Amino acid sequence: MQDSPRQELLNIQKKLWKWNKDIIDHSVLVQEPGFDAYEKEYKRAVGDYLRVSDQDEMMDAVLRSDIIHVGDYHTCNQSQRSFLRILKAAVKEDPSFVVGLELLHKRHQKVLDDYLTDRISEATFLKKIRLKEHWVFDLWENFKPIFDFCRYHGLEMFAIDAAPKGSDVVKRDRASARLISEVIRQNPGRRFFVFIGDLHVSPSHLPLEVEQELLRKNAYPKQLILYQNSERIYWDLADAGVEEHVEVVLMPDGSFCRMHTPPVILQRSYLNWLEHEEGEIDYSDAKASFIELVERICEFLRLSVGSAAEDVEVFTCGDLSFLKHLKDREVFSAEEIDVIKRQILASESYFISKAKIVYLANLSINHASEEAAHFIKNVCSGSEEPRELIDAFYANLLHEALGFFGSKLINNRRKCYHEKDFKNLLVYFQTARVSAERRLEYETAHLVMEYLKRERSGRGLGKTEIFKSRMDLFLSITHALGYMLGDSMYYGMMAGKIKRSEIKSLFEDPWAEKGRPLEVYAELRHTLRGVRIPKRM
Repeated sequence: MQDSPRQELLNIQKKLWKWNKDIIDHSVLVQEPGFDAYEKEYKRAVGDYLRVSDQDEMMDAVLRSDIIHVGDYHTCNQSQRSFLRILKAAVKEDPSFVVGLELLHKRHQKVLDDYLTDRISEATFLKKIRLKEHWVFDLWENFKPIFDFCRYHGLEMFAIDAAPKGSDVVKRDRASARLISEVIRQNPGRRFFVFIGDLHVSPSHLPLEVEQELLRKNAYPKQLILYQNSERIYWDLADAGVEEHVEVVLMPDGSFCRMHTPPVILQRSYLNWLEHEEGEIDYSDAKASFIELVERICEFLRLSVGSAAEDVEVFTCGDLSFLKHLKDREVFSAEEIDVIKRQILASESYFISKAKIVYLANLSINHASEEAAHFIKNVCSGSEEPRELIDAFYANLLHEALGFFGSKLINNRRKCYHEKDFKNLLVYFQTARVSAERRLEYETAHLVMEYLKRERSGRGLGKTEIFKSRMDLFLSITHALGYMLGDSMYYGMMAGKIKRSEIKSLFEDPWAEKGRPLEVYAELRHTLRGVRIPKRM
């Protein structure tokens, strides 16, 4: 029996999750002693749930508790937003709450107090706490709204990281527990939100350490744990077809698990941080975030997409309805659907002009703004007819260039590979065995270098036959060359070599005539000759 589109996409998501997990596991170069057992205990705690719950039941439990341990997935902005929603709801009912945050060390408590009471500016605060040196996840923008809320409402905040640098997770728990118990002792009648990395909130970790510290002081406050986004629970809910409708589940021990973000989205947020992809759009309202990027790019280039932005549909890699939606449209052939499946597996974002659909395999600002530029191009110059191979090559290259340029307007720090980088990559491949997974990367580097060499000698595109049987190479090479050109366009505009109006015209030109894409490409290369790209850091 053939799988349904939803089941197909669920299977793809599970494959992506396994691949991402392998990448993440291999990214950890030094594992601290005892961490595996610590993590295993957390996963055991979130391995199953009792029943589906809801926000009201969870908030009732919050308001009956004295200490609420809230797990945080540091790189996922939905995690911080979810905590802020809980904090807002709790404070509305009871203003006696205070907040403890892991990202600050106790030695910076005075600096934190000064910031919360407006005695120092945000810039001074960040300089004094040296966040990037103290905390590996230096994602201030994710946490800033929590600070802003607490400042506005006069809520006290406490820096609860109390262990010496280099301490293992158990010692960190014990040090934080001592500090939390002392804060509670000094603030009778106050209720404490503890916002800390999710592994710490397993019952036998920080909550147990806090309980033991308080028992020694003959104090018996009621504790509650709020987990988030258990992978096993998500897959169980997805297998049952109800993951979109469940926000909270009740755990067997009376704690709760908030289910607001799929596992592949969480993983991607970590990988984005690892790869220095700066910023993410809002997963809970991806369309609104996408339209905002469209508007910002249009405003800069003096372009307009009219009402088309309202009609576009935006799907993310966490949406299991995507394939079903495509098949229900009945405008895609089986071959086209297969291509889309391969793109999903390759974690590629793209704009499907045929259906006015944006698929974001990645919630990074870079990916979303790149697809926003592709969308603008499609609206402003219209849909394209099939082209002969050489025209198709240069048209796709130009599309990639405009996409990358659009993303640079949003994040001017975005980087891409240039000729020197591809040359270094080839040197690396010559000294290391190329795995099957990196074969395309090797072939691309080789052909990009060959193309640039031919172009300098005035010969242009060669070996076109290979692209008739290797669409992956066609896309990979036009992608690489297009990014390089888009980067040069941005710095060329900054240097005054190309006008904003000229770039606007590129978005409006359909390049319809035979030979026009190559002509436009050649003109751009001539205009941008000598543009200097800042050194990569």
